[in-house]
Amino acid sequence: MYSFVPLDQRIAIIDLGSNTARLMVAQYTTGQVFKVTDEISRRVRLSEGMTEDNRLHSSAIVRAFDTLQMFKAFCETQGINHILPVATAAVRDAENGQDFLKEVHQSTGLDFRILSGEEEAYYGAVGVINGLNVRDGLVLDIGGGSAEISLVRGGKFIKGITKPYGAIRVTEAYFPNKKVTADQITRFNQELDIAFQAMDWVHVTRSMSMTGIGGTIRALARIDRTMRRYPIALVHGYELKLRRIEKMINILASTSVSERIKYLPGLQTDREDIILAGALVVAGVMRKAGARKILVCGQGLREGLFYESFVEGKENYRIEALRRFSILNLTRLYGYENAHTAHVAHLSLSLFDQLKSIHGYDQIEREYLWAASMLHDVGTVIDYYDHHKHTAYIILNAGLPGFTHREVIIIAYLCLNHRSGKPDFSTYQAVLRKRDFEMVYRLSALLRLAEYLDRSRTQNVSDVEIATKGKRVVLTVVPRSPQEAAVELWEAQQNAKLFKQSFGVRLNIREK
Repeated sequence: MYSFVPLDQRIAIIDLGSNTARLMVAQYTTGQVFKVTDEISRRVRLSEGMTEDNRLHSSAIVRAFDTLQMFKAFCETQGINHILPVATAAVRDAENGQDFLKEVHQSTGLDFRILSGEEEAYYGAVGVINGLNVRDGLVLDIGGGSAEISLVRGGKFIKGITKPYGAIRVTEAYFPNKKVTADQITRFNQELDIAFQAMDWVHVTRSMSMTGIGGTIRALARIDRTMRRYPIALVHGYELKLRRIEKMINILASTSVSERIKYLPGLQTDREDIILAGALVVAGVMRKAGARKILVCGQGLREGLFYESFVEGKENYRIEALRRFSILNLTRLYGYENAHTAHVAHLSLSLFDQLKSIHGYDQIEREYLWAASMLHDVGTVIDYYDHHKHTAYIILNAGLPGFTHREVIIIAYLCLNHRSGKPDFSTYQAVLRKRDFEMVYRLSALLRLAEYLDRSRTQNVSDVEIATKGKRVVLTVVPRSPQEAAVELWEAQQNAKLFKQSFGVRLNIREK
């Protein structure tokens, strides 16, 4: 019997940013399972023109009103009663920001909360902590009107600041023309250096990471991913190097706004005019921090606000044991046969532990095997036949928060290989390491044996015992009662070929 954890609550979060307004809808059961079920975004350019008089302009207000009315109508149609609307830099800084929100409330009934700069930094950091399992590091968020930087220590938000270096604001103040000059870039970089001069905590050591959130950083990641022909479609967890950002800046600075899409495939048309300013801020902060790379997080402010509802009573709204939770969250969403998957995990880990003298792997590889054991059947939600392929597809496209792209591929391929054949790794060679290929074959051989040792899904095999004798391994099946494991014994014997190929030893399987 496949079980699904019901999603009994819904929340809509509206993020009225300086460049884009976004509506995110999530369904969840507190502390157990969640998924984002919808997201609508619309470019409103709310901070457009604010550089001159620090006021929201009528055209921007009209765009925002239309968008917010659409968001409210969507929530009403969907029957979503729990709506959490927040506004950030543009409304926070505008002289007429409060008046604007009063009109919004009268028109739509939406009661917006204006986040302070530190609150914006805090919620962004919460999204990152629960998205990438960041323990120590800096979080950089580039919006349209401002940039936030946060310090995270021990998986907790320590402090954060906001600076008026959003992509729209910088574009209007420093690069108002369609062509950019070298002098303009030099002047902006100098002012950026001065702004961060006294902030000695904006620095990453070898044990720290730098993480980026927000539309600008995601846009840079998509460009870089396209230019590199990166094999994974995920932006979340993508590693963006400073030297490649600087290469993009050189291309952007040498082309007019209308030419940028031609020379930078992957660039979105609604960001072509502001992407250079955003890239300069990202590169400048990275140089100040001494960071050679920045890890892109697909979660941010909206997710940080969501975790306040999802993770009740936990300090900093942090999900404990994020990697474990990510695996269980996926199983609960797609459904799994709890007793079977738990038993396959038990048997595969028992094989792993008893064969350590042969394979020499450590705790991290053991975690990959456990993850694949728990996930190996989620593809049956699509169809039983070829469900190993469906499982791999789900993992590769959904991602696993807390795991790197390399680890996601490893777990997906373990699931892909748990039934038959040898997978083709050529697509992902640029992401994997040489030793990963052998490791995947070996771990999937253990997973395959464990799967067939519970072929009837009734846990007739209580455990396994391993004895190594030179180039021979004897696997003794321990049944719950005599002759109950006849099917499992036969299936395991028929599917032992991968074990022999991967470990280079003969495998004898017998019943105790």
